[in-house]
Amino acid sequence: MSPKVLLAGNTETVPELAATLQALNYSPVASAEDLKDLAGLLRKSGADTLVASMTSIGSTDLDALVNMQRESPVTTILHLEQADSATLRDLAAEGIGSLVVGVIQASRLPLLLDIADARLRQLLQMRTQIADLKSTLQERKLVDRAKGLIMGSGKYSEEQAYHALRKLAMNQNRTMADIAEGVISSPELFN
Repeated sequence: MSPKVLLAGNTETVPELAATLQALNYSPVASAEDLKDLAGLLRKSGADTLVASMTSIGSTDLDALVNMQRESPVTTILHLEQADSATLRDLAAEGIGSLVVGVIQASRLPLLLDIADARLRQLLQMRTQIADLKSTLQERKLVDRAKGLIMGSGKYSEEQAYHALRKLAMNQNRTMADIAEGVISSPELFN
């Protein structure tokens, strides 16, 4: 099954890009002149790749592109005939896969698609790692709070409180975070 592409843009290069994409076995499923309802178009069309060629990018289109990358990121190539450095920094920070300023050569699309796809995979991997780290930090905070409540009784040192949580978790075949939530909701058990 060939990748589905949404082709957006308002430059003279768009027809050549469309022909090259078709030659590369990409299926154009939708097109747009601007990027205003990008997320909606991508959802409706089922496209997994965005190729956009714009003269320049205004704040409305930039916001649409950024929101799309946050909500449902796809492999993205963005060609701008002109752009300022602040816009380029914003686009790069949001994980736009391949960004070309100036002249784009349709013959370079295979390389640009590979780069964009690799950047998308990297972006998604980093988002997963960040979510995992946030979850781990939250669990650690719960365990530390529970240890504090246990130690507040004056009967346990920090090490003893930790071992008590750990022993309960092992005996009940639950995570320490689950046990910590129970301790936090019923601190009187350790008084």
